[in-house]
Amino acid sequence: MPLIIMFRLGSEKEAAASGATFIWVNSLVGVIARTQIGAFDPQFILPLAGAVMLGGFAGSYMGAVRFNAKTIQQVMGGIILIAILFLIKGIL
Repeated sequence: MPLIIMFRLGSEKEAAASGATFIWVNSLVGVIARTQIGAFDPQFILPLAGAVMLGGFAGSYMGAVRFNAKTIQQVMGGIILIAILFLIKGIL
């Protein structure tokens, strides 16, 4: 998603939306795979799915209505820095 911003292919909000879509599709594929191998435990996963949906709707609202593009850019920058730190920690 940072590439969307770096190459000016979209705004911060569009990058956040594409990231959310990617995460949603990736999670759905994971649930389908777990279901196919018989490792899907509804009592464990469904409450988590509810929390994810609630957080997703809240985040979508905040990004679309509440915060301006500069705030979203700063938050995404912080998230990217944290991801870089985790990558460096994993490599070393």
